[in-house]
Amino acid sequence: MAVRIKAPKDFWAGLMFIGVGGFFMIWALTHYQMGTAVRMGPAYFPAVLGGLMMFLGALVLIESFAMAGPPLVMPFNIVHLIVAMLIYAALGWIFKQAGIGGDYAVLAGTVLLVVLSVMYLPLTKPLILISAACVIYGYLMKPLGLVLSTLLLVFIAAFAGHEFKWKEVAILYLILIVFSILVFVKGLTLPFPVCPAFMETCPIR
Repeated sequence: MAVRIKAPKDFWAGLMFIGVGGFFMIWALTHYQMGTAVRMGPAYFPAVLGGLMMFLGALVLIESFAMAGPPLVMPFNIVHLIVAMLIYAALGWIFKQAGIGGDYAVLAGTVLLVVLSVMYLPLTKPLILISAACVIYGYLMKPLGLVLSTLLLVFIAAFAGHEFKWKEVAILYLILIVFSILVFVKGLTLPFPVCPAFMETCPIR
């Protein structure tokens, strides 16, 4: 008896979660030290999150065979993907020739893709903005600190939704940043920069 996929969108979403989570978990475990729950190493956080993402992906994947769902409609095609890769490659080469770090090439490419996607491929807005929020958060954590990088993460990701309400997003940001500082910076004493690098003294200690 052939197994039929009843929810193609959940099927591919589950595979994506498993693939992304597995990649980060394996990368962290093979390149950094794991540590313990009491004294976490640099691999602990991404490995645990990667494992959780794989677990959630497996649940979504299993659900795709049990429950019917909407068909998968791709908001972009292979041509768009190739164009995005060429943009990153071209900006990487230009920034390298100019003596500018590759991190800024990734940020510039991400911003350019966001603008192009919102203008010409509106259906990709949720995917592009949420992905861009994660990229910007990761690359700007060190220069901008936890407070400002989390601000960008929350507001850019929230803008990807159908409704954007400033008050609700601001409350969500305040709750998230207080939680992050209390748990990760104060509780787990992880070396996250809280304030921007250009500030000589940070009021949050």
